[in-house]
Amino acid sequence: MSHQAIYRKFRPMDFESVLGQKHITETIKRQIMKDSVAHAYLFNGIRGTGKTSTAKIFSRAVNCLNPQEGNPCNECEICVSTLKERNMDVVEMDAASNNSVEDIRDLREKVKFLPSKSKFKVYIIDEVHMLSKGAFNALLKTLEEPPEHLLFILATTEPEKIPATILSRCQRFDFKRLSVDDIIINMEDICKQMEVEAEEKALRLIANSAEGAMRDALSILDRCLNLQDEIITYESVLDLLGTVNYSRIIDFAENIINKNVTAMIFQLDDILGEGKEITQFLDDLIKHFRNILILNTSPEGYKYLSVGEDVVEAIKNQGKNIDDDTVIKYIEDLSETLALCKKALNERVLLETRLIKMIREKPAYNYSHQEGTEKKQPASEKTKIKASSKKEEKLTDNKIESEIETEEKTLEKNEENKVVKTTPNKGDFNLVLESWDGILNEIKKIRVSFHAIIKEAEPFELKGNTLKFVFQPNYKFHYDQATKKENLDFFTAFINKKLKTDYKVEFSFNDGKKKAENEESSIDVIKKAEEFFGQKIEKIND
Repeated sequence: MSHQAIYRKFRPMDFESVLGQKHITETIKRQIMKDSVAHAYLFNGIRGTGKTSTAKIFSRAVNCLNPQEGNPCNECEICVSTLKERNMDVVEMDAASNNSVEDIRDLREKVKFLPSKSKFKVYIIDEVHMLSKGAFNALLKTLEEPPEHLLFILATTEPEKIPATILSRCQRFDFKRLSVDDIIINMEDICKQMEVEAEEKALRLIANSAEGAMRDALSILDRCLNLQDEIITYESVLDLLGTVNYSRIIDFAENIINKNVTAMIFQLDDILGEGKEITQFLDDLIKHFRNILILNTSPEGYKYLSVGEDVVEAIKNQGKNIDDDTVIKYIEDLSETLALCKKALNERVLLETRLIKMIREKPAYNYSHQEGTEKKQPASEKTKIKASSKKEEKLTDNKIESEIETEEKTLEKNEENKVVKTTPNKGDFNLVLESWDGILNEIKKIRVSFHAIIKEAEPFELKGNTLKFVFQPNYKFHYDQATKKENLDFFTAFINKKLKTDYKVEFSFNDGKKKAENEESSIDVIKKAEEFFGQKIEKIND
């Protein structure tokens, strides 16, 4: 006999056996017992959470000749024929491959006929969101006025793709991701039935990798059984999944936190030398820093981690040596690196380069820390700008000058600032343009909030001793902030310090009127030229 996948062999047989979806199964059971079953249901949820299994149990329960408190008996003629897929009154249909109007029209013709031996004619349509627009319209006709003997069970992972007209005619049930503990308990029971021994750590690793999907977990377990018959070990699962032992992840993160580049590179070489996938390793590392952040910010954060108690303690201890702002920065940087590695020609070089850059950079954010209060990240750019602006209002001219000088000393060895440290000729607008990127970089290191404002300005012109900058129509808020006295004073002092000049700085706002005025002016000039030369001048477009 050919091999049967574990997830099919151990599929739930009654509603009590469906893991983690009691809020759904109890409701359906009550409806069956009260004989108040609806004509259409929508089961929504990620893959492997029990949608199809529940639909199959449902199809037997509504037609069972000897129901047991809403559950099918699985022994009567109807149940047995349905289990063996011989019941013509229960039809399973894959909308991914049967999604045309003709397929649904054919279904509409068939549903008119009464069931051959069952109470209900049940149609289970999987991946229903794959139906075409025409097919949905055809299905709607049946759902609007369904025969009494008809029951539709629609399953999907993407309910947002289903028309509202279909959704409104279905009772919707949302299947939750399964917890790691539920998945482990189910796998332990299956291993016991199969007389296979498995390490608890190995099953936990499988459950973590499944990300809430029971079917995924059982598929991995199936592969492990084929690989090793006697006992499923933690190391064998690591090899199968291509993941890295969590203790090595903790050690690697420790090198990042301590900024130990040499140890980090050596350890990375060892990990990759074992054949581990770079993308998988990065994903594991991102999850680890996420675990640190959760434990640092929530007293009961361990409830949201899919790791053992010993690992939780190790993560807690490591979290004491790093602040939340830096953890957030690492998560963002590593996530960006993961996306780039998936496209890179030489992903290892890219990974090494970005890791070194990441741990040498300063945190990308300025957060306010106050004793006895929690650290808060601004919800938006405007909030961040307003909060910092209030604090910066107190700066005097002397403080501004002192701040600039202090930062200049700190950045003196930074090569990227060489452009803006060149001694310019007064009145050279080209130098302003060439130095603009460098000026923005330095402002970002002193005042992140003001950088968010000034980066949207564009150097416009140098007229006499007045240096003008312009904001485009979409940046009225930024213009209003830049023209505040404390911000204008800071920027004027900063730019003159860097360019070694004595400019007066002005900001203007382009509200769209200037372009129209310029076009009108151009038309007047052309008319005068035509009158002077006595012939029409053709307009040449750029």
